Amino acid sequence: MLPRAVRVARLTPEPSSNRSADGEDILPASYLPGTRPLSVWMLCSGLGHAMRGFESFATECFAELSSEPGLRMGLLKARGPARGDDRTARAPGRASRTARLTGRAVGRDGYFAEQMLYALRVLPRLARGRPDVVYVSDVALAGALGRWRRASRQRFRLLLSNGAPLPPPFDWSIDHVQQLTPGPYEAALAHGDPPERHTLLPLGVAMEPEPDAVSGDRRAALRGRLGLPDDRPVVLSVAALNLWSKRLDRVVDAVASLEPRPYLVLLGEREEETPAVLRAATAALGADGFTARTVTPREVADHYRAADAFVLASRHESMGRVLVEALSHGLPVVAHDGPVMRFVTGDEAFLADLARPEAVAATLDRALAAGAEPAARRARHAFVHARFSWDALRPGYVEMLEAVAAAPSRARERRRAR
Repeated sequence: MLPRAVRVARLTPEPSSNRSADGEDILPASYLPGTRPLSVWMLCSGLGHAMRGFESFATECFAELSSEPGLRMGLLKARGPARGDDRTARAPGRASRTARLTGRAVGRDGYFAEQMLYALRVLPRLARGRPDVVYVSDVALAGALGRWRRASRQRFRLLLSNGAPLPPPFDWSIDHVQQLTPGPYEAALAHGDPPERHTLLPLGVAMEPEPDAVSGDRRAALRGRLGLPDDRPVVLSVAALNLWSKRLDRVVDAVASLEPRPYLVLLGEREEETPAVLRAATAALGADGFTARTVTPREVADHYRAADAFVLASRHESMGRVLVEALSHGLPVVAHDGPVMRFVTGDEAFLADLARPEAVAATLDRALAAGAEPAARRARHAFVHARFSWDALRPGYVEMLEAVAAAPSRARERRRAR
């Protein structure tokens, strides 16, 4: 069981009124519990431009909760075709000339500008659509939406999935914060934030009921289709292609030190440091000893099936969604030994102090030696399926969204307290 997996405030008012004792509105005017489906919009400025954890979660959460009869889910992308409640705001991405110049003009980066430009395209749609809950992971976007809501007197509730993770104090305009692991949740409460403002609820991750064991001819065919060698082990790392946080140079050095030497696959979004990552990998492994790719979620799943081991060398993660994905495919996983990784992987991963360069290689060697023993693969999958699958977490998400919609506005509470 998850420790304190869902901590949701019970704030539903009496059904006869949607006003507080002093006559102030505490619910969106168009929403009363049980009268109609709850309208929830997933907003993410990178959708269509990038595929980080934020984008993967927004897309997956929309798809998984759309079948809930009590919810009406909407997804608002920045680019891509519109399909039903999956819509497009058509805003520039962080790498575009528009975003880079806008960011430079205000002394910020392209990602900040992306969020602000996306917000400008989203605001008219929010005014017309009047959702009950707006659900975001991008922190600057959340702040912009909260301030616009106050100025325009909109009534939606603002829910932040704290995937950065952002430490307290939290922007007053954010009504509710979803904390993904116990550490940030406990830090928020220790800071004095009210418990009813926070829910401890990990990211849901789509996975099959059983691990898909690919072996023999199927494995050879899959590797051939992906352009991967079938004559040596394949080590996979799914992370932003950078050095500063994902420490991919440590992964490269570890793979280069092993005998026989595995083939390294790096999957992730390109960043400013990506050329340095590629230079380090070429120097240590040779051009034919690795590949670095940015692929679709479906293709990521194929790479998990084709790999022999997974490594994530970062020392700090908000949750480490990729660890759950790798374990759901039964892979032996190498990660840094810290509170978040222990919470996510339990006893099913090879954890070590990856701050020590030699520890990455030694732990990866142990993971490869463990191989793909069927019972171990099933145990890894069963562990994360019970804790992080949508089958396990979907009720908690519905409960959280209903509680957020029914709770008083943080902005109004703040004004009343002055």
